[in-house]
Amino acid sequence: MTRPLVAAALGLVAAALVSLSASAQPPDQLAKVEAALPDKAPATPKAPRNILIYSRTAGFRHSSIAIGTRAIILMGDKTKAYTAFATEDESFFEPEKLAKFDAVFMLNTTGNCLRPKSGDKATQDAREEALKKSLEAFVASGKGLIGVHSATDTYGGWKAYNKMMGGAFDGHPWNAGGKVGVKNLDPTHPINASFNGGGFDITDEIYQFRADTAVQGERRYLLALDGEKTNLKIGKRADGFYPISWVTTYDKGRNFYCSLGHNEAIFWNPAVLRHYLAGIQYALGDLEVDATPTAAKK
Repeated sequence: MTRPLVAAALGLVAAALVSLSASAQPPDQLAKVEAALPDKAPATPKAPRNILIYSRTAGFRHSSIAIGTRAIILMGDKTKAYTAFATEDESFFEPEKLAKFDAVFMLNTTGNCLRPKSGDKATQDAREEALKKSLEAFVASGKGLIGVHSATDTYGGWKAYNKMMGGAFDGHPWNAGGKVGVKNLDPTHPINASFNGGGFDITDEIYQFRADTAVQGERRYLLALDGEKTNLKIGKRADGFYPISWVTTYDKGRNFYCSLGHNEAIFWNPAVLRHYLAGIQYALGDLEVDATPTAAKK
């Protein structure tokens, strides 16, 4: 079944969903993505899965959004793990529309990205609040929330979102052009299987998170900056902890987040794509993994 037919079957407005050809990527980038896609998913879906990719920005807009969206859509198509639809229309967060999906993927969103662009302030306020409540209820009911990179530079003042996503952006001392070392915090964890039990080096912009978020001991941390390979002194967290990837639960729901994704090349890195896929399947409820919070260091 083609994506428009699936959209129709779900009762969605296909015109509001971004098609594969909606924004062209350079052919060389697309070829790199296609070559890097995993051949199969780590788990067999328990049911047909649908993901809503949301990439609207109300702040900085990453140039990697287009190829990132394409990569996530193509990965689902190739592995049959899910069917992904992409939009920047906030109306898809209305409860009746959101109910058609099994997970929401916040792909490099920024700022208050659910706020309507038109209407008076009172109308915008009410509409935004209703959509925020809808997303929180969606996750709490047992659905999934997935985020990459600036999904944590989104709604910094919304405590429930910060708790669901796990972190709130507080700068990026390690910039997009620099290589950093990444430590594998949980070498045997299924979501880290693509890293073959070890760490790795990568070139990307790395976030630090607000001190009241991404706290040690509150979620299952998978990857973090490696202090033996990376200068952690330029960060400002008192605990010196700079996680990159994690899984957690929120009421009955599940969250996977990875801060990699500023640079386009992240979306044709085979190991990172497999990491994403495993995390997506966890958020969907198809890959059973241990999400018990990592014990805080004494």
